[in-house]
Amino acid sequence: MEMICIRCPNSCVLKVEKKKGKIVVSGNLCPRGEEYGIQEVTDPRRTITSVKQIKGGTISVRTTVAVQKKLYFDVLKAIKDAPIKKTYNVGDIIIKNVCGTSSNIIVTGVNILPKNK
Repeated sequence: MEMICIRCPNSCVLKVEKKKGKIVVSGNLCPRGEEYGIQEVTDPRRTITSVKQIKGGTISVRTTVAVQKKLYFDVLKAIKDAPIKKTYNVGDIIIKNVCGTSSNIIVTGVNILPKNK
């Protein structure tokens, strides 16, 4: 399997193979490439970003740590279903331990639309 490593600016083209029951990564210029290649085939994870509608606008949110890729849509549903508060500030935690992942959902931006006059 070939993939592009995203752990550093080198963007190494990794080749990940299973040899004698062990995962072998080649093409990496640093140790982070090997870690990334192994994780991508054994337990892929993603930082999830999204937008949530609130009264009068939207907030942008993200996970505080990468979560298992298989939980992607569960996390998005939890964000959608989270109760809406009156006010939000960047850095507010809107969901703790989302879907049992040890990751929190935090506010990264607030966009309040101007009221019509």
